[in-house]
Amino acid sequence: MVTLKTTVFVIVLFHFVLGVYGLSSDDTCIERLDNLEKLLANLNEKFENHQAKKTKDDAIFKDIQDENSNLRRRMKSLEEKVLTSSRRTEKLEARIADLESSNWFLKSRLTSANTDFRFNKKYSSTLFGNLKTDDLRKENTTTNPPTTHGNEKMIQLQTASVKRKISQLEKNQSASKEKRLLTGIQSTPTPFPGGAAFSAYVSVSQTDISRDFTIHFDTILTNIGNHYNKHSGIFTAPQHGVYVFTWNLYCHAEGYIFSQLVVNSNVVGAMLTDSEGASNSRSHTNIVVVEVNQGDVVFVRTHPTNAHVGNLYSYTDYRSSFNGWKLY
Repeated sequence: MVTLKTTVFVIVLFHFVLGVYGLSSDDTCIERLDNLEKLLANLNEKFENHQAKKTKDDAIFKDIQDENSNLRRRMKSLEEKVLTSSRRTEKLEARIADLESSNWFLKSRLTSANTDFRFNKKYSSTLFGNLKTDDLRKENTTTNPPTTHGNEKMIQLQTASVKRKISQLEKNQSASKEKRLLTGIQSTPTPFPGGAAFSAYVSVSQTDISRDFTIHFDTILTNIGNHYNKHSGIFTAPQHGVYVFTWNLYCHAEGYIFSQLVVNSNVVGAMLTDSEGASNSRSHTNIVVVEVNQGDVVFVRTHPTNAHVGNLYSYTDYRSSFNGWKLY
């Protein structure tokens, strides 16, 4: 199309030149026509060069776009890996804290068991000493003339009572020792077998938060089964089942916080705590009923991408809290 327009333009220009200058001579016309053809060829060459350059630029631009898309995919994959690694780290920290707590409990129970054993041993030695003393008295009573029949009967009763106590202590010590050999430590009955429930709140009046921030509800009111870790803010499900979780957050006036309830890396609940237009702090509460598996971790975090205004607040008279229990 461009070549046709150029040709028409050249023909019109040629007729214009002929009309102005006339046909002075054939040589002059031929020379001018040659010049115009050269000019047309030059214009066509420039146009072709421009088209080739544009095609090359388009190819470079497409390569840049493809590379940018590839980098975006790689960046997203890395972000997911970092997030998964962070969750695994938090889970491991929670497990370590639980193991440390269990280790401390076992040590205290072992110390208590050793103390009871030493006391029983000491008491047994005392009883043996009393028994020997009673035997000596009996021998003396047999050797010497008895004073009264009542004293001899009393000594026999005391001796029988001491022997029964010694026999009972020996049985208890034997059973306790056998149980320690089998289990390592005496077990204690759990008042809530298979139960799990916790309630915790933030004790700090103001918490600086950021995006994708796991909130640590650091003061525990209830922790049946010891499955909530106040250091990491994570609850670890002891059994598969249906659980109920609630959380409420306070933010300052004119502020807002996006929060999420997360099971492992899956968002199962979301909430916006909004105090915009208020003259004081505001709170919102959310509740989620969800099925979780044994070993799943549950926690509350701020939104990973949405921004927030202000910080998290919690006071004695109103508390930002996190609660959960096993329904069935």
